[in-house]
Order: sequence, then C-alpha cells, then structure tokens
Amino acid sequence: MEFLNHLKTYLSDEEIDKLAKSLEEESKHALLLNEEKMSVDTLLNLYPNLVRHPIIPNAFLYNKSELELGKSIYHELGCFYLQEPSAMLPAYLLNPNENDVVLDLCAAPGGKSMQVSLLMHNKGLIVSNDIAKNRAFAISENAERMGRGNLLIVNNDFSSIYQHYLNTFDKIILDAPCSGSGMFRKMDEMQEDWSFAKVEKYAEIQKSLILIAYAMLKEGGEMVYSTCSFSYEEDEEVIDYLLNNTDAEIKPIEDNPLYFVSKAKPYGVHLLPSLFPGEGHYICLIKKPGTLKPSVSKENKNKLPYDIPTNGYSHYQKYGDYLYLMSKEFNVKYLNVIRYGVKVGQIDKGDIRFDYHYSHFVESFKSAFEMDENETARYFLGEGVNKNTSKGYCLLKYKGINVDIAKSDGRIIKNRLPKGLRKKLIF
Repeated sequence: MEFLNHLKTYLSDEEIDKLAKSLEEESKHALLLNEEKMSVDTLLNLYPNLVRHPIIPNAFLYNKSELELGKSIYHELGCFYLQEPSAMLPAYLLNPNENDVVLDLCAAPGGKSMQVSLLMHNKGLIVSNDIAKNRAFAISENAERMGRGNLLIVNNDFSSIYQHYLNTFDKIILDAPCSGSGMFRKMDEMQEDWSFAKVEKYAEIQKSLILIAYAMLKEGGEMVYSTCSFSYEEDEEVIDYLLNNTDAEIKPIEDNPLYFVSKAKPYGVHLLPSLFPGEGHYICLIKKPGTLKPSVSKENKNKLPYDIPTNGYSHYQKYGDYLYLMSKEFNVKYLNVIRYGVKVGQIDKGDIRFDYHYSHFVESFKSAFEMDENETARYFLGEGVNKNTSKGYCLLKYKGINVDIAKSDGRIIKNRLPKGLRKKLIF
C-alpha cells in the first residue's frame, strides 16, 4: 500500500489501479536479433510464434513457457540476445552511429551495450563499464557470444576518475541503479525489499551519477537516463536536479500511446506495464548545448605483425601473452580494463592460439568447415570432429554461423571449446 500511495505524485487513482492490476500479470520476454548472424525471415521460420516488438525493428516478444530460447543453439551462437522488452528502448532512442564514442556507465550484464554495438555495426567504440568486477565479466561473456568487437569493457568507479574524461563521449547511457520497483512482477524479492527509504537512498546516488555522466558528455552530445523504477523521486526529480545544476536540455521523445508522460514534469516517458508490453521503465533523453565535433580515430601507423582477418580493425594491443584488436584508439590510462576490444588469442612462439571471442567476431578465415547438427551438438558437449582436413586452424560453422576456431591434425578437428561453455543445447 505504501508503494501505491507514493505513486500519487504523478499518477491518478485510476492509473494506479490499472498499474496494480498489470503487476499481477505474467512478465513479458523478448529477444534482440543479431542480423549480422541471422535474418528476420530465418528467425521467424524457426520460431513462427514470435511477435514483433511494438517499437524496436529487430526485436520480438515471446512466451517463455513455450520457448526455452536461453538453451537454444542459436542463442549460444550469438544470433540473439534475450532482453526485457522495455530495457530495449534507452539504447534505441539514443540512436548511436558508427562514428560515435559511447559510454555505458552502469552496463552489466551488457544488454544495452550489445544493442548499441549492433546499432553501430561493430564500428566506433563503446566503453562498457560496471563498478562490480564480477558483473563486468558478465558483459565480457556476452560480448564473446555475440561477437561484438567494438567494446572496451572496464571495471571502474567513475566518481574518482571522471575528471580525466571530461567532454569525452559523443553519447552516454546512464541506466542508473535504482529501487527496482519496475521489476516487481519479474522478481518477487524486489517487491518484498521495497521501501521509500530505499527510493530516497538511490535518488541521492542517481543525482551524483547524472552530474558525473553529464560532465563527461561532449558539447552537442546526447545522453539517455533510465531506471527500472516507477518512483518520481528516482525519475523526474533526478532530471530536475540535473536541469537546476547544469545547462542541460531535454530532448523530446516522439509521442506514442504506449508511453506515459507526467503532466506536472513532462521530462521523458514512463513505460508502465498497464500500457507497454514490458516491465516498468523510465527514460529521458538529455542534450548538452553546443555543436558536436565528431570523434576522429587516429590512424595506427604500426602494422599488425600477424596476417589475420581483422574486419577492418586497425588498432591492437598486447596484454601479457594475449593479442587484442580494437576499432578505435582510446585513453585507458585510468581504466581497469577487463577486455580491450576483441580477444584474438594467446601468442605462442610466433603463432596465435585463436580465442572463442575471435571466432564469433571474424567474418572470414583461411580454412572453414561446415558441421551438421550431430557434429555441432557433440562439439558443444566437448567432443572433436572426425574429418580429413588440412592441418592447422579451421573455422567451424553451423548453418553458416561461426561456432569456434579449432585445430586439425589432418584427421580430427580437436575440441577447444572452453569447459564452461560445454552443454547440451536445443536445436
């Protein structure tokens, strides 16, 4: 009751009643298609009961009781990312392009970073950060599976280093930590743990984060602020705080009957489960005055000392024995780097032991072998492939989609799949 009463700040009794009833319904689920690996037609032939997302072009709603997509071979091959339907809106509305340098400040587990990377076609650069190291590693795992290369994944508390990145980013995503009321029907524990004191606690954190993020935004740059909270104190009130303490401007979001906009403070939009087929979300677009100067990447004059496909990436870096590729150069002096772009592999006596990440990223390879369903299933269980091939590394594929880069002795393609990825999958 305390939760519903505090929503009267911006919702009428009728709207609160509709919201309360919607919270008793089943949660919605969606997938974001990676069209670099699979076409819409192929996806719909595989899963004809999918329903198109009302706003996101390459996203689809599905019933979790009908489809176990998390166990699908196509999920494992990075053909799609499973994401909550409302959570797809912030990155889409921010609309990044291939030349942008983007900061995803509170990124884990990485859904918005993956979506931005897809929108940027694996070009430009995304600094994908999470303050919790274990959560930052979750971003890295998703980047590997999805074959995303334009991510610099870091683990930092930007409150202590943001001064080194003032006016740096073309676009910023601040999906702020919050009280989580928007996740009530998805996670029962969020409802049990909710209190107004928790709302007030997170509102203070959000006000600090939004000032830090805005300071790192370039003149003319744009930022999206979002929460999975219904609370005015964590939403419009935080935007009010930004407007009162900076020169920030609100960028309008196109009207849509699926959105709810507060009449008192028409900053951004609410995605209410009573109107939108997803969980609770708040989204606001923010612009810094001025003319945006495009980010220009310096040409790397040092040629990559290995003859390997790079998908056009020209920057490389060694961390220990491992080689990484990056699309754009970036100052990492003050960052705790988890992953510098694409993990190509371990350098061993002038040779490269290619990594799983590189196998999902690369578009072509000198030698390739198409596996059938049985061979693919057995490979994911840790078995090799009995096949007479030329000796050396070979790109394994299933239905034209990259699976892994493994090594053949001429008779057997040995399994190199990391043990943590070995599992039984649904075909």
